[in-house]
Amino acid sequence: MVKSATMYSYELDSPEAAIQDIKTQLKGVQLLKNSVGILMCDPEFIETGVYAAVSESLPFPVVGTTTMTQAVNGQAGMFMLTVMVLTSDDAFFETGYTEELSGGCDIAALSKAAYQGAAAKLPEKAKLIFAFPPLIPDVAGDQYVDAFEALCPGTPVFGTLAVDDSITFSHSFTFHSGESSKTRMGFILAAGNISPRFLIATMSDDNKLPYTGEITRSEGPFLKEINNVLTKNYFESIGFAKDGKLDEGLQFVPFLIDFKKRADYDGVPVVRALIHLDENGYGICRGYMYENSIFTITNPSKEDVLKTSLELMDKLDAAEERQATIIFSCVVRRMLCTTEPLAEARMISDKLSPGSPFMLAYAGGEICPTSSTAAQVTNRFHNYSIIACVL
Repeated sequence: MVKSATMYSYELDSPEAAIQDIKTQLKGVQLLKNSVGILMCDPEFIETGVYAAVSESLPFPVVGTTTMTQAVNGQAGMFMLTVMVLTSDDAFFETGYTEELSGGCDIAALSKAAYQGAAAKLPEKAKLIFAFPPLIPDVAGDQYVDAFEALCPGTPVFGTLAVDDSITFSHSFTFHSGESSKTRMGFILAAGNISPRFLIATMSDDNKLPYTGEITRSEGPFLKEINNVLTKNYFESIGFAKDGKLDEGLQFVPFLIDFKKRADYDGVPVVRALIHLDENGYGICRGYMYENSIFTITNPSKEDVLKTSLELMDKLDAAEERQATIIFSCVVRRMLCTTEPLAEARMISDKLSPGSPFMLAYAGGEICPTSSTAAQVTNRFHNYSIIACVL
């Protein structure tokens, strides 16, 4: 069985004071034979040296990313550093940090040495992977999922891409026990007595727009043709673009997609974000846009964000034997809350605080199985979604 506890600090300027905050909270935690930590913080904590000092002071390894808003039991805020420790006598944890990754590289090949080094220390095959990839502009989130499928087929993968509060997300970092990087991927392998469960909520049907179609030509994250028409022309025809550029009011365009032509399609749709149109008139997306998939464009709102989050919280309330809950919500969901950026985080904190330990952080992209059984695991990359792993 896995037990957990959460700690936090708002101390941004003094590494010593932040360490004291965390150590004071950690005093009440009984660490068992095997422990590992998930650490999330605003990028400012790297610049002031607080992140490195705190992580190096902990008696267990930590892995994580930067984020822009967080919550743990009883707390929700932006300029925070949070830690969730997972500890157990009969579950086992090993961590790793890959080489530097980039667009066009073979992520599985570059991750292989770090993965094999961690896996070799486990007494058995991993039952769960927590993944913390970097947000690299020319790398689709699906590439990280595919890398773990190549390295450890059939293992559930759950995680978040790094993010920050800049317009370009250019100050996003991943972490591994004092180290930080914009291009390396951290991960935790978990084995032994651990039985993860996964929940996903995405945008509801209430905000679907009357625009649907088929992806007739694509390559990875490049959306080339919709209904046999150049993507640029399609968006111009529905009034979403002009002169080859998306309307200025459209920072992202959410696609609700059914991967009906994929052999591993399990009936659960996912959301993809179209970011912009390139010089060829192609759509550039955060994840793969599979040919022959059917999509609907949605128009999510703050109300939609809070409604779907509350539905997920109700499911969590019903989950039995909940020792730890890790939640990642898409950063666009936070943006949709406009003048109330803490609305979702505070609602979740208020709802879950009386129960077992939980951690919430915002994501540059979410990785979570859409289905997981003893016979089949379907790992997926998501946008616009909120995901939860229950231990």
